[in-house]
Amino acid sequence: MQSLLYCSCFFSQANTLTMSSEDPTQQQIQEKQDDNADTPKPGLTRHQKLVFCGIAASYVFNLLSFSIMAPFFPIEAKNKGVSSSQIGLIFALFNFVSFLASPIFGKYLPVLGAKSLFLSGAFVAAGSNVLFGTLDWIDDEQTFLISCYVIRAVEACGSAASITASVTIAANTFPDNIAQMIGLLESFSGIGFMAGPPLGALFYGIGGYPLPFFALGGISIATIIVNFFLLPSVGVDETETGSIKNMFLIPAFYLLAFGIMVGSACLGFLDPTLSIHLSTFGLNPSQVGVAFLLMGGVYAITSPIWGYLADKTKNTRIMMILGFYVSTICYLLLGPSPLLNLPSLLWIVLVALGMCGLSLSGALMPLFLDLFLTARWYGYPDDISTQSVISGLFFSCFSLGAFIGPLLGGILVEKYSFPWAATIFAGANLTAMLLTCLLGLWEWQCGRGRRPPWIRFDVPEEKPEEIGSEAEALLRNHVNTSEPEAIKS
Repeated sequence: MQSLLYCSCFFSQANTLTMSSEDPTQQQIQEKQDDNADTPKPGLTRHQKLVFCGIAASYVFNLLSFSIMAPFFPIEAKNKGVSSSQIGLIFALFNFVSFLASPIFGKYLPVLGAKSLFLSGAFVAAGSNVLFGTLDWIDDEQTFLISCYVIRAVEACGSAASITASVTIAANTFPDNIAQMIGLLESFSGIGFMAGPPLGALFYGIGGYPLPFFALGGISIATIIVNFFLLPSVGVDETETGSIKNMFLIPAFYLLAFGIMVGSACLGFLDPTLSIHLSTFGLNPSQVGVAFLLMGGVYAITSPIWGYLADKTKNTRIMMILGFYVSTICYLLLGPSPLLNLPSLLWIVLVALGMCGLSLSGALMPLFLDLFLTARWYGYPDDISTQSVISGLFFSCFSLGAFIGPLLGGILVEKYSFPWAATIFAGANLTAMLLTCLLGLWEWQCGRGRRPPWIRFDVPEEKPEEIGSEAEALLRNHVNTSEPEAIKS
């Protein structure tokens, strides 16, 4: 705990140090950030409020698409002969396809246009929801399983396009409140995550397997029509795309990406496993939905608070360290872990669930802003090409973690038990916390100021052909100016 406080102290001190050893461009970036922090921000315009409402609705329905099936689908799939690991793969496939597709959408979004990409992706996801509701009519186990894989993959492509575009529109519309807006949007994600299981259980109780998917698909299509008139056209006239390759040259990117993956994996781990674990306490599907509601509710309430603090203080690394530290303790209690030798009591699990929502929102909310500030530090321009690349990479890393979480969770629960699986995820949180501490120690040089970047992407490199053309021009000038003197002589 003392080392944790030490890291917090030197991170806070490092943020206040001057950067006399860095180049003038670095000082201009830091001075601009300080000026923006000191300048009072004007209130939101009517246009910004409408845009936010449209994006928030898309976030809710994207999370509903994933979480609405959590209370009843594992049970239905088991009745058709599907194993726990295969159920975990059905949940995980959605995120694996999103992991592959998000960077591509992020790179080419400036050319395709954020609005058109958002609307087309949302329509594909809504149609896939409707199709998924028809799978209960398939009796053959293999046909059912393959159909689940195919429809979830198509739905994931649509969701990846919609989310990447919506985050880019939000970053472009609210440039001075990026983390806070992401936090607010994550609140609506939390609402979707929170409302999905109880709504799924409710509709499942009323109309069986198809009704939750049919209702969600129909409402999503209605929302798409409204967003067609609400959202602005962003990136339509752009011809240049951002560079994904350059992000891989930034050392901090790898540890930030690991933090995103750990946080999302811990959230995704609970989707296929928590309902089965809670059933050992005698809870029915409706009560399991309320348990999901607890974690999602805390996540939704605290996300904008963490986002506001990240925008206000810019101490993103401290917030990440504290978030992963508390999350480590929560996942040890969630089993509870055999290492703690505690009795398996329902109230311990429920308290741990609520604290998981609090700690994971505190760890994840600063990460998008940290990625954007890090990219700016290394010379990325402050425009839509950078916003779309960061959005795509962030959602890609989040999706990869959400892919690993359910898949690994299903395998670990099947081979060992839920308490041991939760213990392993607690270890992942602890690793993310320690790596973030080491990153801060290295990047901030133990409190002596931020380390200058080893490469800057806003400094153009001289190409050999350009050097040759300049030499030829100088030679022509020399010949042209010296030729009259030769004639005179």
